[in-house]
Amino acid sequence: MKPIKNILLLLLFTRSITVFSQTSCDSMEVCDCIWRDLSPAGIMFGHEHAKGSWKISYTYMSMMMKDKLSGNTKVDDNYVFNNYIMSPQSMQMDMHMIMAMYGITDRLSVMTMFNYNINTMSMSAIPGSTMQMDGMTMVITPTNSSNMTSKTSGLGDTKLYAVYALLNKNVHHLFLSAGINIPTGSIMLKGKSDDMMYPNSRFPYMMQLGSGSMDVMPGITYLYKQEKFSASAQVCSVLHPFNNSLGYHFGNELTANVWAAYKWLNWISTSLRAEERATGMMSGKDAALIENNEPVAYYKNYGGQTTSAFAGLNFYFNRTWFRHTKLTFEYGIPVYQNVNGIQLAQKSTLYASWLVSF
Repeated sequence: MKPIKNILLLLLFTRSITVFSQTSCDSMEVCDCIWRDLSPAGIMFGHEHAKGSWKISYTYMSMMMKDKLSGNTKVDDNYVFNNYIMSPQSMQMDMHMIMAMYGITDRLSVMTMFNYNINTMSMSAIPGSTMQMDGMTMVITPTNSSNMTSKTSGLGDTKLYAVYALLNKNVHHLFLSAGINIPTGSIMLKGKSDDMMYPNSRFPYMMQLGSGSMDVMPGITYLYKQEKFSASAQVCSVLHPFNNSLGYHFGNELTANVWAAYKWLNWISTSLRAEERATGMMSGKDAALIENNEPVAYYKNYGGQTTSAFAGLNFYFNRTWFRHTKLTFEYGIPVYQNVNGIQLAQKSTLYASWLVSF
């Protein structure tokens, strides 16, 4: 009975999407912006925007990290304990993003992004080490629990972009993007008095909410777009030319994406994407951090290269209050990683986005 029930639920879901996706436009050109946007959920600049039109979206991103790498080699806790008191076990980075985009002309659009970030990290301490908590000292032994968790959350950095279409003709589109990062995310977060890892002291770089610096974000995107098929190649970067108030800045980032998508029916499309991300080493450091405490507290354990593969699914709606909307999902896993120093390995990344165009 259970397989039959699952099939009936799937048919009901499919029928519901079909009903809501039936176009009520007099012409497909009226909703061309949303109906012909086949870009995956993890792509920020999927297409140009028409004059006087808006695009509003909410995106949820979750990255899971587990196991440890030294370069491209998997290592265990004992390897980490050779140089650090604590060894990371896992980390989850969640982001809630609100984006608004407006077309000033048919070639020039502006965009702003606001983020709310949640970081959760679990650690294990080396047996025999001591931990401070509410003024008390605890010695970690093989018989007691050495697992501990820290969590930070709050507003992340704010990003402002301008997007200009150099080519916007027939199926070929080429546009430049230029953005600035406004450091609204805190880099001063500290643990509470009962935090076993960082009691009343500043969390390391990865647990903070932003870069702390004004950054520049140039990019270029080529898009081949037909009614049912789209393909794109994109290169984006994040440049960190300035130190923040604590005297450091993150390494420059370069990200290349290649993706292709096909629209099987009016209400559904699928996509495949390959992403290559390279990040340089940090410059400067936070002098308040104890570098042998754990790998993420040491500034040389940042940056590296990651190649990931993604699969995506888009649903299109165009009825009543769902008019001109798109629901997108994308899931990816790394196929190659080579990190600087010792770092947690990426395991998976999930994107889910709800987009409205008007």
